[in-house]
Amino acid sequence: MRKWYVLLAALVCAAAGTSVALASGHTAKGGNAVVKALSADKVAINKYYQDGMHFTPGTVTVQSGGTLTFEYGNKQMDAHTLTIVPQAHLPKTPDQVNNCAVCQKYATPHLKNPKAEPGPSNPIIHWVLNKGAAGLDEVGDSVAIQPDPKHKSISVKVSAAAGTTLYFVCAVHPWMQGKIVVK
Repeated sequence: MRKWYVLLAALVCAAAGTSVALASGHTAKGGNAVVKALSADKVAINKYYQDGMHFTPGTVTVQSGGTLTFEYGNKQMDAHTLTIVPQAHLPKTPDQVNNCAVCQKYATPHLKNPKAEPGPSNPIIHWVLNKGAAGLDEVGDSVAIQPDPKHKSISVKVSAAAGTTLYFVCAVHPWMQGKIVVK
């Protein structure tokens, strides 16, 4: 059912010539930063339903060694990931969003059974995925949140070297995209 809504939302945005707006240029204070997952859905009866889930800010600046906190910004019922992916592989078209290969490749290890569909019988059990060293520093690193009280936010060190830019996507909602500029 979610894929249908994703496709519908992406097609509506493409037809209207719009996209989900992402805040940009946010600079962290003290080397730390917060990225929130927000929702701002819209409906026009008999026209469209626009899924307004997005990251804010869409671009965040963090000092190398600083902490990034990923959290919910308003009432939501969906799980989200902040998954580091290659910039060139970020989904751009409705088909890419609906069949996000990079999302499946890098974020399914969060699940109890990475080869099965997510859901109540296949929950998130790995909240932090480190491809290499601990922290966000390379493609494949990922953190997850969900609305239960224990997992509404997560803080992780940004261990990438100064001068690095990390691109991220929500593997559950691939139109949610952003970047971390490491200073």
